[in-house]
Amino acid sequence: MGEKMDAGVPDAAAIAKAHAVYTPAALRFYDLAVHGLSNRFAWRCPASRLVELYAQGLSANHLEAGVGTGLFLDRAGTGFDRLVLADINVHCLDLAGRRLARFRPALRQANLLAPLEFDLAPFTSVGLTYVLHCLPGTMSEKLVAVDHLKPFMAEGARLFGATILGRGVVPNIAARGLLDLYNKKGVFNNGADGIEALTDGLRQRFATVRIEQDGLVALFTAR
Repeated sequence: MGEKMDAGVPDAAAIAKAHAVYTPAALRFYDLAVHGLSNRFAWRCPASRLVELYAQGLSANHLEAGVGTGLFLDRAGTGFDRLVLADINVHCLDLAGRRLARFRPALRQANLLAPLEFDLAPFTSVGLTYVLHCLPGTMSEKLVAVDHLKPFMAEGARLFGATILGRGVVPNIAARGLLDLYNKKGVFNNGADGIEALTDGLRQRFATVRIEQDGLVALFTAR
């Protein structure tokens, strides 16, 4: 599949496949398809639960790592002293930047599986939602993304987010069909992602970790 970018980092082709689906045309339907339908009926974790996670986790000095359409920040954000949006996909950045324009966000294109070359002061909250299940590799390899984010977290800062699990869960027919399809296409890479590996990986990196499972979704907060 091509040369490795770094030891332990999946190759560029696998990473590109994971986010290639997020085209301008697809993003027009993303909120309805994912947050309106899939979250509720397949993953069995309604978008309102994720908005609640954001309402509890956001600070005035926030970095969003993997922005999607910006829906959760749009619904839960009330104001920021500083908001930075980081994503590998420029279409996601453009859409979220426009949607959140009232907060005057700074946009940064970044591959979370590579060291981040940001010249930024630390943040007091970092969001990482619906990113890990897309990243190639094992859970330990995916959590390298967290290692790359930690240098940008202030003392006592909060990391929070959510990921769709593929192991140790009982998917319904809709979820099974979507999991099979997305993993076959490389949009998801979560067939081996279980809550135990996520919990262990976060506990190796943070003093305080809280994880809840809602349907097929693990919601986490770490400090």
